[in-house]
Amino acid sequence: MPDIAFWNKCNNKCVMCTNMDSFVRQKKDMYGLKFHIARLNRYLAGEKGIYVKNPQRRDYINLTGGEPTMHPDFFPLLYYFRKKTAGLNITLLTNGRIFSDRKFAEKFLKIAHPPFTVAAAVHGSNAAVHDGITGVSGSFRETMKGLEHLFLMRGGHGIEIRIVLHKMNIKNFGAILKMLLRKFPETAGYRIVAIHYEIEGRSIKNQKIVRLSLAESCVEVGKAADTIKKFLEFRLYHFPLCMVQKSLRKLCWITLPEKERIYPGKCLKCVLKKNCVGLMREYYKKFGDSEITAVNSD
Repeated sequence: MPDIAFWNKCNNKCVMCTNMDSFVRQKKDMYGLKFHIARLNRYLAGEKGIYVKNPQRRDYINLTGGEPTMHPDFFPLLYYFRKKTAGLNITLLTNGRIFSDRKFAEKFLKIAHPPFTVAAAVHGSNAAVHDGITGVSGSFRETMKGLEHLFLMRGGHGIEIRIVLHKMNIKNFGAILKMLLRKFPETAGYRIVAIHYEIEGRSIKNQKIVRLSLAESCVEVGKAADTIKKFLEFRLYHFPLCMVQKSLRKLCWITLPEKERIYPGKCLKCVLKKNCVGLMREYYKKFGDSEITAVNSD
């Protein structure tokens, strides 16, 4: 199943958001209850061209935004999607702030029957870093309180914490992981995903403050290797295998569609190519391929 934008508005203003400003300006009726239901039914009936991103996938659904939980009909939509796609994993991509409302969290969990993952973004180890990235004072407090509610009610199961790495938080990466271990020490029930930021949407406009090379990113990820190993499940997205510490390569996943990644000439003889994401196409346009090297043996 594809990525489905539930709602085009958000209560954060993240500097590295991948959405274009034009996305926010789209008419609300393009995301209404009846519109979503009709699209899903057409897709399930086999009609092509309904969804744009990852339309070929049939093993999961990503509910994205904007912030999906802000949809005025969020619960009816969630109920319908869960009913129509029983057995498929649904992942809700969220900033997690709304779950600071305990009643909302309780109602959500009554509908979000497994397999269901809540993927919440944490941008810093404290309010200064996190709120500086979201542009919203108090967002760190609400996100962490939301996660606390979900952990309390679900024991962490079905929770994913995402950390998008860029210039504004890369030096804080290790501290973020240590903070999460302190707050949620039982790591068996949840996973961490560290993602090198994508050059699209708002991040293009904010390149001066978010620009980060993969080389710089990999240095800080490597420094945090011992902390990373304390989590039972940890993933790295958008990292070429040749640049990652050998002990961490098994954590690297390919999540981008083929059209969004590229393998420069030097990759062709690399023994790791088959299981490597290569370079993000837009990253390659900005940074080139000088950072990567072909690996002769694994």
